[in-house]
Amino acid sequence: MYAAICLSAARVVRLTLCRNGEYMENLIKQLKLCNKKFLVVGDAMLDVYLHGQVSRISPEAPVPVFKYESRENVLGGAANVAANVAAMEVDVALLAVTGNDDAGRQIIELLGNKGVKTDLVLACDNRITTMKARLVSSGQQITRIDNEDTSDIDDTCENKLADMLEAAIDSYDIVLMSDYQKGLLSDSFAARVIDIARKHGRKVIVDVKSRNPAKYAGAYLLKPNRRELAYMTDMPVGTHDEVVAAMKKLRELAGCEAVIATLSGDGMMYLDRDGSVYESNVEARQVRDVVGAGDTAFSYIGLGIAENLRPQTVITLANAASSIKVTKFGTSVVTLDELEDMFGSRPAKIQTLDGLLEQLARFRERKPGAKIVFTNGCFDILHLGHARYLKEARKLGDMLIVGVNSDASVKRLKGEDRPINHEDVRMAMLAELDFIDYVVKFEDDTPYDLIKAVQPDILVKGGDYKIEDIVGHDIVEAKGGLVTTIQLVDGMSTTNIINAVNAAHHE
Repeated sequence: MYAAICLSAARVVRLTLCRNGEYMENLIKQLKLCNKKFLVVGDAMLDVYLHGQVSRISPEAPVPVFKYESRENVLGGAANVAANVAAMEVDVALLAVTGNDDAGRQIIELLGNKGVKTDLVLACDNRITTMKARLVSSGQQITRIDNEDTSDIDDTCENKLADMLEAAIDSYDIVLMSDYQKGLLSDSFAARVIDIARKHGRKVIVDVKSRNPAKYAGAYLLKPNRRELAYMTDMPVGTHDEVVAAMKKLRELAGCEAVIATLSGDGMMYLDRDGSVYESNVEARQVRDVVGAGDTAFSYIGLGIAENLRPQTVITLANAASSIKVTKFGTSVVTLDELEDMFGSRPAKIQTLDGLLEQLARFRERKPGAKIVFTNGCFDILHLGHARYLKEARKLGDMLIVGVNSDASVKRLKGEDRPINHEDVRMAMLAELDFIDYVVKFEDDTPYDLIKAVQPDILVKGGDYKIEDIVGHDIVEAKGGLVTTIQLVDGMSTTNIINAVNAAHHE
């Protein structure tokens, strides 16, 4: 259950949003039809994840030795906000500044891949692009390396950006200002953004960072977290009443109409223009990584404000979205489909063939031109090699379908002592991976008939296959699709794991 509480001077009203309620189902459908255009203004960053393993301590100093394996570039800061908005399938552009460097060019490429317009991103020769590199081993950050220039943009850059904003503002319905204090949103430029937007009748909502509330004067809504709320108001924020008092003080200091305070495990609070306070909490989830959760929440707050949703609905959606984000590792986005999963209105990942084909028909109708990726396997003992392979496969298109051999099929292919795990267990484990959209079982020795029914746009297998040996390549190639392979992790296979267990057992 998801609850929102409206507190006025004399009463407390509890509003409940049911997981399977008609209200939330209709709301998600409404949001999927959103035709608003969003402009994100703020500090764009490149988040770099350097994946590797740590297995020993250096003989040179008491520090771990990190054995590098792979690099992943993702969008951070305001660029991540824009990516989250784009994941809602609405029009969005980013107004930002980068350096004229490789990191800046990588941001532009990643934004384009996400469907974010980049014609308002300005590359400046006298700046470097903010880059945060994280060393990661076994899903845990070891350290972070920052390379950035946090000085304010110069007058030439500011004037050019202001001119670009003035020329483009009428094309957008709402402005999301993401301030990371990395130099773009100086006091001067922040004021100009708000002034231009207000002059054209556009609301500005701000994810704040500055200690100076006056910097955001004239904005419609501010979103501080608990720590930011404390230092912007110089007030305690440990208790419920203290948070409410600080929110009211911040609204007064900034001259804004509303304030949303994000309070981590305590949810969110929304102070409306009439003084009403709303609260939202969602069910507890296993927290894997909080990086980017604020960006996700801010994006959904923007969507709710743009769609004129009720305050309690705005923060319930934002809270739900951020609770999904923290279950994912690294900077990432949350889609409306994932919210459907959470609120119980979206079909299960594990599908029969008939159910899958029904979902595909709806998907293709809703997203003409979207690319469907298909792969298959036994996945008897799910391991790191599988996970990395499937994650890379999902990046090739807009939906990933995984075909799984039935138990009978595995026995015919692998022998009577296989599978180790029942087909229901194997499919359930795959369904837990957030980069897989649907899992479907097939009874034959090969997925040829399944591929023929699904008609994927992209067919992928491991790097140990030749294209001409991939089952179904003729079906996909005949429709002009792509058949490709992905490099596997060396030494990782179910057979190797079984052999290692057997060897250890017999020692």
